[in-house]
Amino acid sequence: MGRRRSQPPKPRRWGLRTLGFLGIAAASIVASNLDHANGTADYALLTFIGTVVGLAGATVCSVRGLRSWGGRLPRP
Repeated sequence: MGRRRSQPPKPRRWGLRTLGFLGIAAASIVASNLDHANGTADYALLTFIGTVVGLAGATVCSVRGLRSWGGRLPRP
């Protein structure tokens, strides 16, 4: 049997995680606007929490992504 080379670890995809959290924030904002347009405030707290979690998560992922990048372009 041949020797296997150990594979380098896959880089974390901070950009995709950031987009996911921004999607949560955007969905919460759209849901809040639809709720307000219907004249109710049934889900105001839920949409506020979703917006805060989405924006905070996107911020954390962006900072971690920039730190892991280190200013160098990734090599293929």
